[in-house]
Amino acid sequence: TRLDIQLKGSGSTPYSRGGDGKAALGPMLREYILSEAMHFLGVSTTRSLAVVTTGEDIFRETSLQGAILTRVAQSHIRFGTFEYAAIKKQTSALLDYSLSRHDPKLLESKEKALDFLKAVMKRQIDLVVHWMRVGFIHGVMNTDNMAISGETIDYGPCAFMDTYDPQTVFSSIDQFGRYSYCNQPSITKWNLARFAECLIPFID
Repeated sequence: TRLDIQLKGSGSTPYSRGGDGKAALGPMLREYILSEAMHFLGVSTTRSLAVVTTGEDIFRETSLQGAILTRVAQSHIRFGTFEYAAIKKQTSALLDYSLSRHDPKLLESKEKALDFLKAVMKRQIDLVVHWMRVGFIHGVMNTDNMAISGETIDYGPCAFMDTYDPQTVFSSIDQFGRYSYCNQPSITKWNLARFAECLIPFID
């Protein structure tokens, strides 16, 4: 089985949007614990291989101990990756690569883009059903945090509900409840629509 490895918190990349790409120890340990909890709850998720400290201070609201998490995933290709590729006019190459990695049976399909959309859609639906089953709130369900492999990815602001309340939000930046527990299915639909827009040129 082929897996992708990412060193989360190791520094800036072309996709960091001006951020330093660094991470603090607390959030990296949080991702380690939560991703392992999700795995053993039977929810598709990235896994955490290791967390190591870097010996440097990371400045957020205060000075924090720096760390790097080694994340393992079936894929780090996200809906946002397709949005980026569409802007760069590289969607065709990304589509073929994604099919060969995740849905090789669809390479011979006459409607491979449409069939790929359906496969990704099914994986996302299954994923969010499991989130709802265990009371998990992702917190930031933007297109950069939705993987085409249908794995839970990026455990930033997230939590399990202690007491059932559909309006529960777990993100300090989510002032209007866009990513609340009860909105997760509709936000998944919205993200899938953005993904579908990238594939429109390849759908008859």
